[in-house]
Amino acid sequence: MKKFTWLAVAVVAVLALALPGCSNGTNNATTTNSAPTQITVATDATWAPFESVNEQTKQIEGFDIDLFNAIAAKVNLKITYKNVAFDPLLAGMAAGTYDAAISSITITPERAQQMLFSGQASLTGKKIGVQLGTTGEVLAKGIANSTVRSYDEIGLAFQDLLNGQIDAVICDTPIANNYVKKNATALKTVGGALSTEDYGIAVAKGKTDLLNKINQGLAQIKADGTIDQLVTKWLAG
Repeated sequence: MKKFTWLAVAVVAVLALALPGCSNGTNNATTTNSAPTQITVATDATWAPFESVNEQTKQIEGFDIDLFNAIAAKVNLKITYKNVAFDPLLAGMAAGTYDAAISSITITPERAQQMLFSGQASLTGKKIGVQLGTTGEVLAKGIANSTVRSYDEIGLAFQDLLNGQIDAVICDTPIANNYVKKNATALKTVGGALSTEDYGIAVAKGKTDLLNKINQGLAQIKADGTIDQLVTKWLAG
């Protein structure tokens, strides 16, 4: 069987999930008898193991979902998740449609506009699959003479990779590893990481109280080892 190749965008410090301004002095659990604050959180549930729809239960699950649920339990939030494609998710956050979003969102000063392009010589002139609206798409478009195909879902890119329609897929390392496990005889990683990125939880502008709560809960689940447990559950290996 033909061996297809792809490159992955590395995730540096999976634990670096805090938003700017996170305080280290809020490790005590929140106790309150008040009703929980209801929030709507957008996620693009096509990025296993971070977020995907369980085929049996039809529920959204994954590292990001467990992470946000753990934060919510600490700071008395009640979450309604909305499964939204990534590009509309970003547009919705900009428009204030959602209170927050968690969906493997890379932290950059301006969404991927200042990303450095390096280590891509092996993809010059190749057909590269990416997900629409991601930093991987921007990265691929900076590769000389490449043909970039953008997909609504990363799974569609991998289908075309397996079918020989494209030469490579650029995506985040844990997502890439997940596809390798399922297609070990057909897929492999090559070369080094193309870039390093930190993920963050996005919060709508003006919702500083919610931002503070999320940062408080995040500090607590870092301190009590919850994040380590979630990394082992979803991302190890």
